[in-house]
Amino acid sequence: MTGPRRRTAPLLLAVLAATTTPVMAQVAAQPAAQAASAPEDDTDARDVTWTLDIDAPAELRTLLARYLDLSRYLATPDTARVPRNELMRLRQAAPAQARALLETQGYFNARVSTQARDDGSVIALRLLVEPGPLARVRQARLEFEGPLSIAAEQGDPAAMALVERARQHWSLPAGEAYTQDRWSSAKGEVLALLRAEGYATAGWSGTVAQMHTIENRAVLFLVADSGPLYRFGDVQVVGLAHVDADSVRALQTFSTGQPLREQALLDYQDRLVKSALFDSVAIEMEPDPALADAMPVVVKVRERSLQQATLGLGVSDNTGPRVTLEHVHQRFLGWPWQAKSKLQLGRTDQQASIDLTSHPLPGPYRNLVSASIGQTDASGLEVTTQRARMGRSKDDERLERLYYLEWQRSRTRQLDNGLTVDDTSAVSGNYQWIWRQLDHPLLPTKGLSLSLDTALGRSYATTAQRSGVFGRINGRLTHYATLGQNWYTTSRLQVGQVLSAADVAVPYSLLFRTGGDDTVRGYAYQSLGPSNAAGTAVGGRVTAVGSVELARPILRSMPALWGAVFIDAGNAAPDWRSLDAALGYGVGLRWRSPVGALRMDVAYGQQVHQVRLHFSVGITF
Repeated sequence: MTGPRRRTAPLLLAVLAATTTPVMAQVAAQPAAQAASAPEDDTDARDVTWTLDIDAPAELRTLLARYLDLSRYLATPDTARVPRNELMRLRQAAPAQARALLETQGYFNARVSTQARDDGSVIALRLLVEPGPLARVRQARLEFEGPLSIAAEQGDPAAMALVERARQHWSLPAGEAYTQDRWSSAKGEVLALLRAEGYATAGWSGTVAQMHTIENRAVLFLVADSGPLYRFGDVQVVGLAHVDADSVRALQTFSTGQPLREQALLDYQDRLVKSALFDSVAIEMEPDPALADAMPVVVKVRERSLQQATLGLGVSDNTGPRVTLEHVHQRFLGWPWQAKSKLQLGRTDQQASIDLTSHPLPGPYRNLVSASIGQTDASGLEVTTQRARMGRSKDDERLERLYYLEWQRSRTRQLDNGLTVDDTSAVSGNYQWIWRQLDHPLLPTKGLSLSLDTALGRSYATTAQRSGVFGRINGRLTHYATLGQNWYTTSRLQVGQVLSAADVAVPYSLLFRTGGDDTVRGYAYQSLGPSNAAGTAVGGRVTAVGSVELARPILRSMPALWGAVFIDAGNAAPDWRSLDAALGYGVGLRWRSPVGALRMDVAYGQQVHQVRLHFSVGITF
């Protein structure tokens, strides 16, 4: 690539265009109508069988079999109705047409001939192809004209960087094999880059591929006309009823006057979709050079129903069967707040909650207020938890953040005798951080996700332990990878710790227990962890859990059904010195449904010497 020559480029193109033979022949099949109108002779092909054998490298044989007129005619059921002289004409035209097709793949010195063997009832044709050497690019030169070139010549950093980026990312540089597809693709990539960076009407002033057939070398010369740089103007919102326009604009990551980049529009659309306020979002922008300095953007939305109710039925190894009822109001009491109420009734788990979340605010942030009460039976304990929190969330494309103050109370009782084991409350400041870089939000096969929960607060005890200050940190890393063809791995690591003096009471819900289908399989839900002197399960102050899983599709005809093998290890304990990892391993099935993976696992818990079935499935309607 060489430096800008904006003013001389059109002249160079004109000279090259005038002296260059067209590089690629346009191959078109002989129209059926034309074939039908060819003069018929007295000898009809209906009593003779015609066959065609293409002797060429595999990838070229497929090309010729698909697009060569003679091949396509012989592949049709009504070959017998094609006059013999028409088939002979197609045979004579086949070498030239084949050479034209091979030129599109970069073979400009191919040798093509035909042979025929006629035994009276069968005419066997053979097409012999010697493709010769593949043409390669000797030189590629990309120039620019228009406002982008002018800005780059004047030293504008963004313009200079874009010009350099386009040249550096040109996908058909010197030394690369030349084909028509790669030539077209490389040109399309340049225009896509320019348009994505704000030059929405970018096009080609001219492109030339000069082929030196004797040397099998191609010289490429292109001039792109950037057109004006488009900048954001007013944002117009269409389709609002109970959501304020300010809430829609609050999710913008751009401001008036900034370059109108495609990624900014995509990010804006993604934020609107994730806001849970709209069923559909479309962002439209019709490029008009006269409005390039302040291009209006139209956002068309279809709001979700003002109120929604959902009934769900599900079953889980952890908590057994359950019924869930949810109600969502998009504008609670006429305020720009979304209210979500949830009631869940299960065999060992009952929950009730209400979450109030503001419509988006500048930043963009969303305020939240929530309250919940729940009761869970696990490890011989009945755990009743009450929570109330107030905070603020901020979500980016890959990062979710939540800051909140929380009061919670946790009371545990023994299931067998009803004796209260612990009753502790706490007030804490909390920060949750989730980062994701995945190839699919529900069914990832590649990428990373990382979550981190931290808390700092004070507990208030009603038992023998004392009240005091505590901290809590819990992190989880999940890695998805593809190994070879159709082999997939999932690895996860969780580490957590409560930071406090040993005699400071901490609510049971902030302590750690593990075991179950999302932690260590082969063990009952929350069955792993420490016990007190009386043998009653208590929460641990440290935890560590790791897992590795290998999976692949079982049947080619059912690519969504996977088989898996896995090994899990982990536990919870009062401190790191007493942590003794429990091991679980087994096999499982995965059904990758549109709403997420449904799992069924058979795992052996080495510590308890038992085989356990784990499953998680839910249907919402």
